[in-house]
Amino acid sequence: MERLFLECTVRAFLLISATAILLYIMRVKDAAAKHRVWTGVMVLMLLLPVWATWGPKVSLRILPPLSPVTASGPIERIRDLQPSDGPSERFSNWELSLLSVYLIGFCVLALRLTIGTIQTHRLIRGAVLQDGVQTSPLCTSPVTVGFFRPVVIFSENWREWEPPRFKAILTHEEEHARRHDSLLQWFALLNRTVFWFHPAAWWLERTLSGLAEEACDNAVLARGHNAREYAESLLELARSVSRSGARLNVVWMALPGGFLRQRLHKIIDIGPRPRISGTWMVCVAVACAITCTMVAAGTLNHAETKILPTNQTAFQSAAQPSTKFVLGDLKIEGDVPNRDKIREVILLQWQGKEYNDANELAAKVVEIGVRSYFQDRGYFKAMAQDPVTQLLAVRDGKQQVLVSVAVTPGAEYRLGTLSFRFAEADQALSIPTATLREQFNLRENDVFNVAEVRAGMEKVKELYKTRGFPEALPEPQFGFDDAAHRINLILQIEEKPHKP
Repeated sequence: MERLFLECTVRAFLLISATAILLYIMRVKDAAAKHRVWTGVMVLMLLLPVWATWGPKVSLRILPPLSPVTASGPIERIRDLQPSDGPSERFSNWELSLLSVYLIGFCVLALRLTIGTIQTHRLIRGAVLQDGVQTSPLCTSPVTVGFFRPVVIFSENWREWEPPRFKAILTHEEEHARRHDSLLQWFALLNRTVFWFHPAAWWLERTLSGLAEEACDNAVLARGHNAREYAESLLELARSVSRSGARLNVVWMALPGGFLRQRLHKIIDIGPRPRISGTWMVCVAVACAITCTMVAAGTLNHAETKILPTNQTAFQSAAQPSTKFVLGDLKIEGDVPNRDKIREVILLQWQGKEYNDANELAAKVVEIGVRSYFQDRGYFKAMAQDPVTQLLAVRDGKQQVLVSVAVTPGAEYRLGTLSFRFAEADQALSIPTATLREQFNLRENDVFNVAEVRAGMEKVKELYKTRGFPEALPEPQFGFDDAAHRINLILQIEEKPHKP
């Protein structure tokens, strides 16, 4: 839980920073183009929790190698921890507090967004059509609301406006409707609700709102409306909003439409910026997509520099043949959840185990300890790289060893079907399939547990021994359904000659 919060926070900051730098380098000034880019960033930011949990990862080994631990340094005591029976984790008090605070903030903003959405639909249903214009007494200034079929709603005094002013404001609001800015702004508010703790989410929502207004202003000027007259119309609308206190007299419903000073400066002093060409926009989109994907998928790991070469370990072992090597500490790298618990479980499992060679110790820890841990919890295709060993302190005449290993858990698999068949075709098994099935604790859709499969196979062998087949040999065959994350297990049994 804590790691997910940290990853999403850091990656969101990197997404915003990398995109801002890229837009500056590529000199993108057009508001509509920048709005499209930041909309893509907002969507990717919304997907960050899903991507960080289940999405593909790219290991970037750019961190320095593991720093050496001096022999005089303290060895962390292993806490009393019992291995769990499944992949579920109990939250610590800190994680529960963190989750509680997050949920409070999320629920408050989600409630506000929900009420605002409901009020928006009520505003649309309550609007009155007057001479082809939708009006509402709740509107102080024109607004564009609605998701898939946006509606422009004016205040009831729109007839008092001069025709040029009305046409300019109508053009501005129709551009909002054409661009579906109200829908995009709703997603920006949803992103702010999910990431309410992150300043980037609040900044992104304000930035998208400002860029949408600027893009619509540019559309008004591009259609030939006078810049000063349009600016005066915006000032008059701002005065009306200031007198009433809000653009909409509806509780819990606030619509964007600010940034007046910046907008007036760009309308009068700068004017509309030239639109970006389609070719250059494609280049910008591709560059931003590559950069954002790298930020979202990249995980930083340490460089693979072995601190203690194999020959040095072998030499020390040969020079001091009486020295025993024991597991002093374990470091798991990669995008691995709950790595602290995995470390403690394996450290507890390896207490009292002694080896004559550090490399043999590391190989056993990785294969029997780390990899089996993941395979017993559904991660059947878990990959572990070659371990790196480092000598720590000598205690009670035993050499403590730090084992570092990078792990890629992969997808979690569940049991699909479990079937049995004779090793030779067209022959029936001596024991009914239902009886063989009872030897396995795993049931369909259970998390695939390699240890449970081995235990079931041993029970099948013992069952065959009692039936007069002491040499019966069950061989597992696995069928993978990667799309559904299922493993179909077929147990092929060679019964061998019957012995009465």
